[in-house]
Amino acid sequence: QQQCNTDALSWSDVYKRAQKVLDNASAIGAKVFIKAKDIVDGNEKLNLAFTAQLFNTAPGLEPLKKEEQKELTGIIDDDHDPTGSREERAFRMWINTLGIADLYINNLFEDCRDGLTLLKVIDKIEPGTVNWKKVEMKPNNKFKKLSNCNTAISLGK
Repeated sequence: QQQCNTDALSWSDVYKRAQKVLDNASAIGAKVFIKAKDIVDGNEKLNLAFTAQLFNTAPGLEPLKKEEQKELTGIIDDDHDPTGSREERAFRMWINTLGIADLYINNLFEDCRDGLTLLKVIDKIEPGTVNWKKVEMKPNNKFKKLSNCNTAISLGK
């Protein structure tokens, strides 16, 4: 297991500290695509991407044991839906883990048809984005469903 030099934690110059983070990342083989200024300025998207790059390079996790692999394979096989694509299943599982009250997706395409599910997901990710007064809460015809879907698409842009 690789260890990075932690001397920079005691430095007061934040730019030097950030540069040391980048040097350490390079030392463990991570591709460094940001600058120290991006870290200090708190560029959220770049810092998130950089953190993901670090985790992919050196996750710090031990490889799974044979019995753990078998157990996980069983879980994945139990949840496998041969009618859905991997992408559909991934999005469905992701939405179900968001913890949205009274929302569980069994079929992504059917459950998103009226636009309400999409709007709930958008509101969960970015609270306050959806103007619920303009949403058709009981979309009982195609036009109301389409209105909700158009609202979701507009907010997604």
